[in-house]
Amino acid sequence: MTSDDQSHATTIEVIDSAPLEVPAGATVTLKVRVSCPRGCDLTSIPIQIGAAAGALVRGGFATEGDRDDIAEVKLEAPDRLGEHRWSVTFGPYDVAGIRHDAVTVSARTRIIPNTTSLAVWSIPSPVVTGAGFAIEVGAKSSTGAVLAAERLEVHDEAGEVIARGELGGTPYRGTTALYWTNVELVAPAREGLYSWSVAFEPKGLALAHERASTTFSVLVVRPPEHRLIIKLIEKDTLAPIADAQVRLGAYPAATDSLGIAEIDMPKGVYDLNISKAGYEVPTTRVRLDNNMLIEIKALPAPGEDPDAAWLM
Repeated sequence: MTSDDQSHATTIEVIDSAPLEVPAGATVTLKVRVSCPRGCDLTSIPIQIGAAAGALVRGGFATEGDRDDIAEVKLEAPDRLGEHRWSVTFGPYDVAGIRHDAVTVSARTRIIPNTTSLAVWSIPSPVVTGAGFAIEVGAKSSTGAVLAAERLEVHDEAGEVIARGELGGTPYRGTTALYWTNVELVAPAREGLYSWSVAFEPKGLALAHERASTTFSVLVVRPPEHRLIIKLIEKDTLAPIADAQVRLGAYPAATDSLGIAEIDMPKGVYDLNISKAGYEVPTTRVRLDNNMLIEIKALPAPGEDPDAAWLM
Protein backbone atom coordinates (compact mmCIF):
# COMPACT_ATOMS: atom_id res chain seq x y z
CA MET A 1 0.00 0.00 0.00
CA THR A 2 1.49 3.36 -0.99
CA SER A 3 1.77 6.32 1.35
CA ASP A 4 -0.84 8.01 -0.84
CA ASP A 5 -3.25 5.19 -0.02
CA GLN A 6 -2.52 5.52 3.72
CA SER A 7 -3.00 9.30 3.93
CA HIS A 8 -5.52 11.57 2.26
CA ALA A 9 -5.43 15.32 2.01
CA THR A 10 -8.46 17.07 3.53
CA THR A 11 -10.09 20.35 2.59
CA ILE A 12 -11.96 22.69 4.94
CA GLU A 13 -13.83 25.94 4.32
CA VAL A 14 -16.23 28.27 6.13
CA ILE A 15 -19.38 28.74 4.08
CA ASP A 16 -21.93 31.50 4.70
CA SER A 17 -19.11 33.60 6.13
CA ALA A 18 -19.39 34.89 9.68
CA PRO A 19 -21.11 38.29 9.88
CA LEU A 20 -18.80 41.27 9.58
CA GLU A 21 -20.06 42.76 12.85
CA VAL A 22 -21.57 40.98 15.85
CA PRO A 23 -22.84 42.51 19.10
CA ALA A 24 -20.96 41.43 22.22
CA GLY A 25 -22.42 38.25 23.70
CA ALA A 26 -24.56 37.49 20.64
CA THR A 27 -24.76 34.04 19.06
CA VAL A 28 -22.61 33.50 15.97
CA THR A 29 -23.29 30.58 13.66
CA LEU A 30 -20.42 29.14 11.63
CA LYS A 31 -21.08 26.65 8.84
CA VAL A 32 -18.06 24.58 7.94
CA ARG A 33 -17.60 22.12 5.09
CA VAL A 34 -14.94 19.40 5.43
CA SER A 35 -14.34 16.98 2.58
CA CYS A 36 -11.97 14.35 1.32
CA PRO A 37 -11.19 14.37 -2.43
CA ARG A 38 -11.31 10.56 -2.35
CA GLY A 39 -14.90 10.61 -1.10
CA CYS A 40 -14.26 9.30 2.41
CA ASP A 41 -17.15 9.70 4.83
CA LEU A 42 -16.07 12.30 7.40
CA THR A 43 -19.44 12.72 9.10
CA SER A 44 -19.71 12.53 12.89
CA ILE A 45 -16.04 13.41 13.25
CA PRO A 46 -15.71 16.43 15.58
CA ILE A 47 -14.07 19.69 14.68
CA GLN A 48 -12.41 22.14 17.03
CA ILE A 49 -13.20 25.86 17.21
CA GLY A 50 -10.53 28.02 18.76
CA ALA A 51 -12.40 30.84 20.49
CA ALA A 52 -11.37 33.74 22.72
CA ALA A 53 -8.42 33.11 25.05
CA GLY A 54 -7.70 29.79 23.36
CA ALA A 55 -10.93 28.12 24.50
CA LEU A 56 -12.03 25.13 22.45
CA VAL A 57 -15.55 24.37 21.32
CA ARG A 58 -16.17 20.95 19.83
CA GLY A 59 -18.96 20.29 17.35
CA GLY A 60 -19.82 17.21 15.31
CA PHE A 61 -21.05 17.30 11.74
CA ALA A 62 -24.75 17.63 11.14
CA THR A 63 -26.76 16.86 8.02
CA GLU A 64 -28.07 19.86 6.12
CA GLY A 65 -30.55 18.91 3.39
CA ASP A 66 -28.90 16.30 1.22
CA ARG A 67 -25.42 17.31 2.36
CA ASP A 68 -23.61 15.32 5.03
CA ASP A 69 -20.31 17.22 4.95
CA ILE A 70 -21.45 20.43 6.65
CA ALA A 71 -21.06 21.23 10.35
CA GLU A 72 -23.05 24.04 11.95
CA VAL A 73 -21.51 25.40 15.14
CA LYS A 74 -23.10 28.07 17.33
CA LEU A 75 -20.72 30.25 19.30
CA GLU A 76 -21.16 33.08 21.79
CA ALA A 77 -19.37 36.26 20.80
CA PRO A 78 -16.95 37.49 23.48
CA ASP A 79 -17.57 40.68 25.44
CA ARG A 80 -14.22 42.08 24.33
CA LEU A 81 -14.80 44.69 21.63
CA GLY A 82 -12.78 44.85 18.43
CA GLU A 83 -11.64 42.31 15.84
CA HIS A 84 -11.99 38.67 16.80
CA ARG A 85 -10.87 35.49 15.06
CA TRP A 86 -12.08 31.94 15.37
CA SER A 87 -9.86 29.12 14.12
CA VAL A 88 -11.66 26.04 12.78
CA THR A 89 -9.57 22.85 12.84
CA PHE A 90 -10.27 19.34 11.57
CA GLY A 91 -8.10 16.31 12.27
CA PRO A 92 -5.85 14.61 11.96
CA TYR A 93 -8.18 11.59 12.05
CA ASP A 94 -8.11 8.02 10.82
CA VAL A 95 -11.14 7.03 8.78
CA ALA A 96 -11.45 3.38 7.72
CA GLY A 97 -7.74 2.95 8.29
CA ILE A 98 -6.87 6.01 6.20
CA ARG A 99 -5.23 8.95 7.88
CA HIS A 100 -6.72 12.38 7.03
CA ASP A 101 -4.41 15.32 7.50
CA ALA A 102 -5.19 18.20 9.87
CA VAL A 103 -6.51 21.38 8.26
CA THR A 104 -7.36 24.78 9.71
CA VAL A 105 -9.29 27.78 8.45
CA SER A 106 -9.99 31.14 10.13
CA ALA A 107 -13.17 33.20 10.44
CA ARG A 108 -12.95 36.87 11.39
CA THR A 109 -15.57 39.24 12.72
CA ARG A 110 -15.71 42.50 14.64
CA ILE A 111 -17.34 42.59 18.06
CA ILE A 112 -19.39 45.76 18.54
CA PRO A 113 -21.45 47.10 21.48
CA ASN A 114 -25.08 46.16 21.84
CA THR A 115 -27.59 48.92 21.13
CA THR A 116 -29.98 50.73 23.44
CA SER A 117 -33.07 52.72 22.53
CA LEU A 118 -34.73 55.59 24.39
CA ALA A 119 -38.28 56.86 24.62
CA VAL A 120 -39.69 60.02 26.21
CA TRP A 121 -43.38 60.43 26.98
CA SER A 122 -45.86 62.24 29.29
CA ILE A 123 -44.48 65.62 28.20
CA PRO A 124 -46.94 68.33 29.32
CA SER A 125 -47.73 71.02 26.77
CA PRO A 126 -47.58 73.87 27.15
CA VAL A 127 -45.51 74.53 30.29
CA VAL A 128 -45.55 77.87 32.10
CA THR A 129 -42.26 79.78 32.35
CA GLY A 130 -40.29 78.87 35.46
CA ALA A 131 -42.69 76.10 36.45
CA GLY A 132 -41.62 72.62 37.46
CA PHE A 133 -42.84 69.63 35.48
CA ALA A 134 -42.00 65.97 34.97
CA ILE A 135 -41.43 63.68 32.02
CA GLU A 136 -41.09 59.92 31.80
CA VAL A 137 -38.03 58.37 30.15
CA GLY A 138 -37.47 54.72 29.29
CA ALA A 139 -34.49 52.75 27.97
CA LYS A 140 -34.33 49.28 26.44
CA SER A 141 -31.40 47.04 25.57
CA SER A 142 -31.33 45.14 22.29
CA THR A 143 -30.45 42.05 24.34
CA GLY A 144 -33.19 42.60 26.91
CA ALA A 145 -30.55 43.26 29.59
CA VAL A 146 -31.65 44.54 32.99
CA LEU A 147 -31.02 48.31 33.00
CA ALA A 148 -32.17 48.97 36.56
CA ALA A 149 -30.14 51.66 38.37
CA GLU A 150 -28.46 52.83 35.16
CA ARG A 151 -28.29 56.63 35.00
CA LEU A 152 -29.31 59.09 32.30
CA GLU A 153 -29.01 62.84 31.73
CA VAL A 154 -31.22 65.54 30.22
CA HIS A 155 -29.39 68.25 28.26
CA ASP A 156 -30.63 71.65 27.18
CA GLU A 157 -30.07 73.16 23.72
CA ALA A 158 -26.56 74.26 24.72
CA GLY A 159 -25.66 70.73 25.79
CA GLU A 160 -25.65 71.56 29.51
CA VAL A 161 -26.94 68.95 31.96
CA ILE A 162 -30.21 70.21 33.46
CA ALA A 163 -31.41 67.00 35.14
CA ARG A 164 -30.34 63.47 35.95
CA GLY A 165 -32.33 60.32 36.57
CA GLU A 166 -31.89 56.68 37.52
CA LEU A 167 -33.86 53.89 35.89
CA GLY A 168 -36.15 51.96 38.21
CA GLY A 169 -35.98 48.28 38.96
CA THR A 170 -39.23 47.26 37.24
CA PRO A 171 -39.97 47.37 33.49
CA TYR A 172 -42.75 49.67 32.33
CA ARG A 173 -46.19 48.08 32.42
CA GLY A 174 -46.92 45.91 29.39
CA THR A 175 -43.23 45.58 28.46
CA THR A 176 -40.56 43.04 29.30
CA ALA A 177 -37.41 45.16 29.33
CA LEU A 178 -38.28 48.88 29.05
CA TYR A 179 -36.82 50.33 32.24
CA TRP A 180 -38.05 53.81 33.08
CA THR A 181 -38.07 56.71 35.50
CA ASN A 182 -39.65 60.10 36.16
CA VAL A 183 -37.37 63.07 35.61
CA GLU A 184 -38.15 66.41 37.25
CA LEU A 185 -37.44 69.53 35.16
CA VAL A 186 -37.92 73.29 35.39
CA ALA A 187 -39.16 75.34 32.44
CA PRO A 188 -36.95 78.20 31.19
CA ALA A 189 -37.78 81.75 32.23
CA ARG A 190 -38.49 82.80 28.63
CA GLU A 191 -41.32 81.53 26.48
CA GLY A 192 -40.60 79.62 23.29
CA LEU A 193 -40.22 76.15 21.80
CA TYR A 194 -37.22 74.32 23.25
CA SER A 195 -35.56 71.17 21.93
CA TRP A 196 -33.86 69.16 24.68
CA SER A 197 -32.22 65.76 24.64
CA VAL A 198 -31.80 62.69 26.81
CA ALA A 199 -28.42 60.91 26.86
CA PHE A 200 -27.95 57.36 28.12
CA GLU A 201 -24.62 55.59 28.45
CA PRO A 202 -24.91 52.32 30.41
CA LYS A 203 -21.75 51.48 32.32
CA GLY A 204 -22.62 48.76 34.79
CA LEU A 205 -23.60 45.98 32.37
CA ALA A 206 -21.77 42.72 31.78
CA LEU A 207 -21.96 43.21 28.00
CA ALA A 208 -20.86 46.43 26.33
CA HIS A 209 -23.67 48.73 25.19
CA GLU A 210 -23.32 51.84 23.06
CA ARG A 211 -24.48 55.29 24.06
CA ALA A 212 -27.99 56.35 23.01
CA SER A 213 -29.74 59.70 22.80
CA THR A 214 -33.07 61.13 21.74
CA THR A 215 -34.66 64.58 21.59
CA PHE A 216 -37.99 65.99 22.71
CA SER A 217 -39.65 69.40 22.54
CA VAL A 218 -41.03 71.59 25.30
CA LEU A 219 -43.35 74.51 24.56
CA VAL A 220 -42.97 77.21 27.22
CA VAL A 221 -45.56 79.97 27.57
CA ARG A 222 -46.27 82.97 29.78
CA PRO A 223 -48.29 82.43 32.97
CA PRO A 224 -52.06 82.44 32.51
CA GLU A 225 -53.89 85.72 33.11
CA HIS A 226 -57.48 85.01 32.10
CA ARG A 227 -59.89 82.11 31.75
CA LEU A 228 -61.74 81.39 28.53
CA ILE A 229 -64.88 79.26 28.81
CA ILE A 230 -66.14 77.74 25.57
CA LYS A 231 -69.62 76.28 25.22
CA LEU A 232 -70.14 74.14 22.14
CA ILE A 233 -73.69 73.43 21.01
CA GLU A 234 -75.43 72.11 17.89
CA LYS A 235 -76.86 75.00 15.90
CA ASP A 236 -80.35 73.63 15.26
CA THR A 237 -81.07 71.69 18.45
CA LEU A 238 -78.88 73.74 20.85
CA ALA A 239 -77.80 70.39 22.34
CA PRO A 240 -74.33 70.40 23.97
CA ILE A 241 -71.58 68.59 22.08
CA ALA A 242 -69.24 66.55 24.26
CA ASP A 243 -65.74 65.21 23.58
CA ALA A 244 -64.87 67.85 20.99
CA GLN A 245 -61.18 68.70 20.67
CA VAL A 246 -60.49 72.37 21.35
CA ARG A 247 -57.28 74.25 20.59
CA LEU A 248 -56.63 77.90 21.23
CA GLY A 249 -53.19 78.57 19.82
CA ALA A 250 -50.91 76.16 21.73
CA TYR A 251 -53.51 75.45 24.43
CA PRO A 252 -55.54 72.21 24.13
CA ALA A 253 -58.77 71.24 25.87
CA ALA A 254 -61.85 69.05 25.36
CA THR A 255 -65.52 69.66 25.96
CA ASP A 256 -67.26 67.83 28.79
CA SER A 257 -70.73 66.30 28.85
CA LEU A 258 -72.23 69.81 28.96
CA GLY A 259 -70.24 70.92 25.94
CA ILE A 260 -67.99 73.10 28.17
CA ALA A 261 -64.21 73.52 27.88
CA GLU A 262 -62.13 75.85 30.06
CA ILE A 263 -58.65 77.18 29.27
CA ASP A 264 -56.46 79.42 31.43
CA MET A 265 -54.02 81.46 29.33
CA PRO A 266 -52.31 84.83 28.92
CA LYS A 267 -53.97 87.73 27.15
CA GLY A 268 -53.64 87.92 23.40
CA VAL A 269 -55.30 87.20 20.07
CA TYR A 270 -55.80 83.54 19.19
CA ASP A 271 -57.44 81.33 16.58
CA LEU A 272 -59.97 79.00 18.19
CA ASN A 273 -60.17 75.66 16.37
CA ILE A 274 -62.67 72.97 17.33
CA SER A 275 -62.94 69.51 15.79
CA LYS A 276 -65.56 66.83 16.27
CA ALA A 277 -66.39 63.98 13.90
CA GLY A 278 -69.77 64.60 12.27
CA TYR A 279 -69.69 68.38 12.72
CA GLU A 280 -68.34 71.44 10.96
CA VAL A 281 -67.01 74.19 13.23
CA PRO A 282 -65.53 77.31 11.65
CA THR A 283 -62.31 78.83 13.02
CA THR A 284 -63.05 81.77 15.33
CA ARG A 285 -60.65 84.64 16.10
CA VAL A 286 -60.65 85.42 19.83
CA ARG A 287 -59.17 88.48 21.54
CA LEU A 288 -58.61 87.59 25.18
CA ASP A 289 -58.11 90.57 27.49
CA ASN A 290 -60.42 89.47 30.32
CA ASN A 291 -62.24 86.39 31.54
CA MET A 292 -64.63 85.38 28.77
CA LEU A 293 -67.47 83.01 27.96
CA ILE A 294 -68.18 82.35 24.30
CA GLU A 295 -70.76 80.13 22.70
CA ILE A 296 -69.91 78.28 19.49
CA LYS A 297 -72.55 76.70 17.29
CA ALA A 298 -71.57 73.65 15.25
CA LEU A 299 -73.25 72.52 12.05
CA PRO A 300 -73.87 68.80 11.42
CA ALA A 301 -71.83 67.54 8.48
CA PRO A 302 -74.35 65.73 6.22
CA GLY A 303 -73.33 62.28 5.14
CA GLU A 304 -70.10 62.28 7.13
CA ASP A 305 -69.33 59.07 8.97
CA PRO A 306 -68.83 60.00 12.66
CA ASP A 307 -66.30 57.16 12.93
CA ALA A 308 -64.31 58.19 9.85
CA ALA A 309 -61.54 59.76 11.94
CA TRP A 310 -60.91 56.40 13.60
CA LEU A 311 -60.90 54.43 10.36
CA MET A 312 -58.03 56.29 8.70
